Amino acid sequence: MNPTDQVLEIGYGPGVAISALVRAGAGHVYGVDHSAVMRRQAAKRNRDAIRAGRVTLVEAPVDQPPATLDGPFDAILAVDSLGLWPDAAEQLAALRTRLASGGRIAIVSQLRTEILPLNPPVVCVLGS
Repeated sequence: MNPTDQVLEIGYGPGVAISALVRAGAGHVYGVDHSAVMRRQAAKRNRDAIRAGRVTLVEAPVDQPPATLDGPFDAILAVDSLGLWPDAAEQLAALRTRLASGGRIAIVSQLRTEILPLNPPVVCVLGS
């Protein structure tokens, strides 16, 4: 990360990745999440960076981001939120228009496993 990088996280949840991006040296990290609960948690976790003007958290649906999130962004990140987006392909195309020249998008979806209480035990992979 460079100190001039403008980064957007889609679906920031409790703000863990935002905190990591700030520690990695991003200039400014913007986040959009539809949940008021997650906004409060992320704001608490990142309060020092918010006060320093390095983080902006927005509560809005991914398909209705405010104009303040038009970019351009050097990087756009989404962790475990793609499956919750309405019309993900359309949203990815819209995000691409918010990228700076040479910018990049990272989409991360973690598979989850669960061990079912059967004899013998069965592992179930949850994901698409």
